[in-house]
Amino acid sequence: LKEAKRLEEEGNKVLKLNIGNPAPFGFDAPDEILVDVIRNLPTAQGYCDSKGLYSARKAIMQHYQARGMRDVTVEDIYIGNGVSELIVQAMQALLNSGDEMLVPAPDYPLWTAAVSLS
Repeated sequence: LKEAKRLEEEGNKVLKLNIGNPAPFGFDAPDEILVDVIRNLPTAQGYCDSKGLYSARKAIMQHYQARGMRDVTVEDIYIGNGVSELIVQAMQALLNSGDEMLVPAPDYPLWTAAVSLS
């Protein structure tokens, strides 16, 4: 991090790929998605199933079934609000008190916290 900061201070452009925000890299939402979001706002009140929106889970299931994963079902699919939520869910589902887990270093800070909390 010190080296990246030094390079930035010298006027070099540093791409921060660790933040998880794709917009600065030109990955904007396509217009058809923006139109659909705006069109569906009136019915997008409240919460959906904790596993994620059923229609989205079904589309994911169909995608993988079409690619040969015939056994996947809608109930196998969980959609999160981002990778952080899914990391915590996976850790809490897989780890028991006293389990050990190898975490790479340097690591994504959430991994260490998620292991500790799980």
